[in-house]
Amino acid sequence: MRDKSAGDATLFYPGRNLSAAEKARLESYATELSELTSDHIIYSLSRQVENNFQTFYSVAEDVIGETKALELAFEIGRRYGGTGYATWLSEHGYGNRGNPETMAHYQDLVHAIRGPKHTAALFAEYDSLRCVVRRGACIYFDETRPANGKYTGEFERGCFEGYKAADENIAEIVVTTCCWKGDGGCDIAWMFDEERMRASQVWLG
Repeated sequence: MRDKSAGDATLFYPGRNLSAAEKARLESYATELSELTSDHIIYSLSRQVENNFQTFYSVAEDVIGETKALELAFEIGRRYGGTGYATWLSEHGYGNRGNPETMAHYQDLVHAIRGPKHTAALFAEYDSLRCVVRRGACIYFDETRPANGKYTGEFERGCFEGYKAADENIAEIVVTTCCWKGDGGCDIAWMFDEERMRASQVWLG
């Protein structure tokens, strides 16, 4: 199954279709205030999130060294991923026991509200035992700063620990490919435990 509307629902996502020239003008602050549209603003906000992560990693490495900076990236990911999913599960009455469908709904929501680059992760696919997200770009990895990929990896690893802490039905998270490793895309599967889902009455089979 796939959480997807007919056609490409992200085709007209604000900021997605800005030209490379327009993006470059924004990056160099050449865009005039009178020219700004919602596309410029949404794209810029999303880009700022990406820049903030990369700046943090670079500064942390300079101030406290690579080892401690990697530990920080992991802990940020653990709190970031776990808190968001735990909040979604609680809001929808699942407590700390979800299933592949709940994960798909959560993944699609957060990927839809965090800017045009994140829409590369739409839409999640799921069956009775797993939820799979595939994407060709990652907001937490900047292709122009590949040396920071190691921090993206630790952030991701922390996110996965956070997910497992938030949902007791998750058995394993399998990463087949990942942008920060130079694979050109990500393929991530959240694997759920059938017995635990049956016990918590969220089994999809």
